[in-house]
Order: sequence, then structure tokens, then C-alpha cells
Amino acid sequence: MAESIQEEAKCPVCLEFFYKPVLLSCGHTFCFNCMKNWFRERRFTNLTCPLCREVNEQPPKEEWRMEGLSILIMQHGPLLEQSLHISDAILRFQEHMTLDAATANPFLVLSDDLRTVHCGKICHNQLEGPERFTHMTSVLGSSCFHSGRHYWEVEVGEGKEWALGVCKESVNRKEKSVLSSELGFWVISMKGNAIYPSSFPQTSLPRIPDLDRVGIFLDVEMGEIKFFDVRNDALIYMQSYLSSLEPLRPFFYLEQPGEGDNGAPLRLCP
Repeated sequence: MAESIQEEAKCPVCLEFFYKPVLLSCGHTFCFNCMKNWFRERRFTNLTCPLCREVNEQPPKEEWRMEGLSILIMQHGPLLEQSLHISDAILRFQEHMTLDAATANPFLVLSDDLRTVHCGKICHNQLEGPERFTHMTSVLGSSCFHSGRHYWEVEVGEGKEWALGVCKESVNRKEKSVLSSELGFWVISMKGNAIYPSSFPQTSLPRIPDLDRVGIFLDVEMGEIKFFDVRNDALIYMQSYLSSLEPLRPFFYLEQPGEGDNGAPLRLCP
């Protein structure tokens, strides 16, 4: 996300941060001097966009908002760059987390140390309880976050479907829910060849090859959660505006195994 913001604040011609940007009627923005040189060198009789070649009938508008964004990025570039990586500051908040067996869907099998879970094909726990997920093959972490910053890592099965993140304490555990931020889930989901954030409206991110460990950093006061590709030390996705009006719980979802498949586990890392 931070990389895309930096790119949006750069002129497509000189590839530098915008200086005196102008907005063409086609919707593309350029530095004033870049447009002046482009127009003069090619001796156009009409104002033609360098990107889409559309002829702009209206005079260009000064885009002060884009120039302001460029200045902010130049001033705070180091902080923006830092947010793309798993810094030592983030690792200071690493949690030793376990899974909450009382919330586990009956088809989920938890290890004795409550740090690994996989989905079986038979019901392993017939006992009903108010905290247990009934229809979604999900389980919560034992931690309950009211405030502060928290970081944990999860090993994921390559080529499998899963969802990781946090949810409100009060999410409906007795019905099959859409993993949407509107319903109190702030997660990323791996499905097929893409990663889907729970933001609304739904968008998709390209699948990350060899993704095997996901780092999750939650800042309750800032209302922000970040997902990292630990192997490549790179930001996958960042979501803001999390509700902190009630406790947040770590959330884990596993796909149900098919024929001849035992299902890939999720493992909490030390």
C-alpha cells in the first residue's frame, strides 16, 4: 500500500515527485514543466496527454492536492518505507499465543500445546458451547486485545485456503458469515490464485509465490492491522479503521479437506 502511494505521487514523465502538478481533463496528472516540454518538443497543435494520447479540449487545472501529497511523502519518506517491512520495533511486540479450544469448530483438531490446528473430516467434539464456531471451520486465539500493539506469526499451507487476522469478540459464531470488516472481521483470505482483504468493497491482491509464513501486527489505538510476508520481509496489506469499542481476538480459518486430502495445518510460530 505504501509503495502504491509513493508511485501515485510521482510524475509519469520525469518519475520524480510532482512539482507544480497540472491535471488534464483525461484524468492524468503531470508536472507543469514536463507538460510544457512535451508540448514544445513535439509541436502539437492540441494539448495531447503523454499517456493516453487523448486530446484535452479544456485547459489544465493546477492540482494542489497532489503537490501537497508529494511534499508529505518527501518529508516522511523514511517512515513510509519503514512501514513496508518487519522492523525491530514491531518484533518487540511479539506475542506467545495459543489457540482457544473452547471456540474451535467441532471438525478442527488442535495440538496438545494449542499452537497447531488442522481440519479433519469427522466431528471431534460433540459438545456445544456459546463460544464455539458451529458452521465456520474457525478458531480464535486465546489472547484478547483491549489496547496496545501486538505481533504474531503463522505458518500457512502452500496452495491451501485459509484466513488470518482479528475479529470482534461479539462476531456471530453460530452462522456461516462473510469475512467482512462490516461484520467485525479484519482478515486476509487465501482463495485460489489471489489474496482477498476483508475490506469493503472487496478487492483482490495477486497470490504471493511460496508464501509460507504470515506476520500480523495489530495496533489497537491506531485502529490498524498489517499483514507481512515474513520470508520476503514485505508488506502484503494494511487495513485501517478497526473498531476498538470492544475486545479483538486473533482469528484463524481453515479450508475443509477434500477427497484424499488431510487438510493443511496452521501453526503459531515461536
